[in-house]
This record gives sequence, structure tokens and C-alpha cells, in this order.
Amino acid sequence: MKNDVSLWLGNFSNFDELEKYTEVKYEVEGDSIPSTFERDFKLGYYDRDLIEKDWLTDSEDQIKELLMDFSYDDQLIQQFMDVKLSSKYNTILLIYNYNYVKDGRAINSVSNNEYILNFIGIAEYVDN
Repeated sequence: MKNDVSLWLGNFSNFDELEKYTEVKYEVEGDSIPSTFERDFKLGYYDRDLIEKDWLTDSEDQIKELLMDFSYDDQLIQQFMDVKLSSKYNTILLIYNYNYVKDGRAINSVSNNEYILNFIGIAEYVDN
């Protein structure tokens, strides 16, 4: 079955900062409080169990190197190979079974003094 995956690349100072950025907190009643990531990009509903992320010690500007070892990396690398990255990145965020463009609120880039994150695009993968 074909599914979409949405890709963001960015730069964070360390993995802990990335974790804080994507952390979903919960109120006493059990309602979720959206993460900074979800608020920054105005994400719609997605399965929070289907997010993969990583932080690299050495920044990279080759999509193949950035996506290596993620789920379905062979399929994703093939589709993103034509993307020319304008800078080096150390942070990768993927949301599987989610199409950020179809969600209708596409924000391309968010940055402040602590981090930068760019929406790169959508790919399809076949879940075997």
C-alpha cells in the first residue's frame, strides 16, 4: 500500500533541543498540548507514533547521507535525490502516513536564534 511521508530538515544545537521541540505534553485531564513543532508548522492531525527524527553530530548537505538508516530510506532517497540542498543540515524529521502539503497549511521554514527547520517535501513509500 502506498503512503505519504513528509520531510523536514534543519539545524538544532543538540538532540535534547530537538526532543524538547517535538515533545507533546499532556494536561492532567489527558488532553494533549501540541509540541512547538506542531505549532510552528500548524500541523493537522497525524499519528504521533509515526514520526522519526535524528540529530547528527556532523552537518550534511547530501540527501542520501541525511536519510540513510531511516525507515524506507531506499525509497525516500530515490525520490528526494533531485532536491538540491542550499545548506548543511544536522536534523531530520519525517512523519509517515502524513501529507503536509495536502493538509493545506504549508509553512516552508521556521527559524529563530535556537533552531531552523525547513519543510523539504513529500515522498511516497510502499509499505510491504
